[in-house]
Amino acid sequence: MEILSTNAEGPLAGLATSIGRDPATWQDWLCLHIDIPDTNLETDCFVWIKSIIESYLPNIEGRAFFCQHKNVYIICKDIAHDNLQQVGELVCDFIQSEQKITAHYHLYDLGQDGSRFSDGFFKAMRVVSSDHDIPENILNRMQELTLFRMLEHTENPASSIGQHTAKVLLVEDDPVTRWMVRSALKHECDFATVSEAHKAFDMYASYQPDIVFLDINLPDANGYDVLQWIMHNDPGATVVMFSSNGNLDNIASSMEQGASGFIAKPFLKEQLLHYIHNHSR
Repeated sequence: MEILSTNAEGPLAGLATSIGRDPATWQDWLCLHIDIPDTNLETDCFVWIKSIIESYLPNIEGRAFFCQHKNVYIICKDIAHDNLQQVGELVCDFIQSEQKITAHYHLYDLGQDGSRFSDGFFKAMRVVSSDHDIPENILNRMQELTLFRMLEHTENPASSIGQHTAKVLLVEDDPVTRWMVRSALKHECDFATVSEAHKAFDMYASYQPDIVFLDINLPDANGYDVLQWIMHNDPGATVVMFSSNGNLDNIASSMEQGASGFIAKPFLKEQLLHYIHNHSR
């Protein structure tokens, strides 16, 4: 468990924006938010809180963010709800016993409550800071999330199911994955596939897909290079990244570079259909 205690708001704002854009990408990820009243806690108190997190979440995939306005956010996966809830209870009990301050915790399933979490985070930033105190990067993230909310409610007739058969391009070198995706989508869309990055550019230009499923690890290049090329040449493109490594850095990097979503292998058919039905242009 990596812990960020300096300038944590910036990276967390980026994650909150990504989660708000597409909670389905964050399936199986949880967030524990510990809300500490805006009171001057002793430095030793935060050292103890960090020690509690490190003791109870030593080998958990994720990151803890200590924000300057007395909020702690722990985003992680592969842990039971009850275990993470216990961490929240321990931290709140410690603050109560040592500082006589009542803290509260909230547990979010980001795959289900992602938009609610993001809205709550940015509302908290607005409440505790005056306009002049909000760092520029956080203000930008707020504006981005507001824009995404507006776009979500903008009707796009071309994306309505039944009016348009989606064209899907899969960029994937593993033949088993190619077969599984083709089998899952054969009745849902038109389908094309390439196994190498250098073939993806010509195929994208000629096929003009509505959605690209793009593997990060390709034999001749990094999938992020293909993502950057697509977003540069077609800023409105829908690209969903594939990877067998669904860690926080891979997900966050994909979304920050313009991807519409991220699917960790092995995938479920429903994850593919989520993008087919909701992101077709």
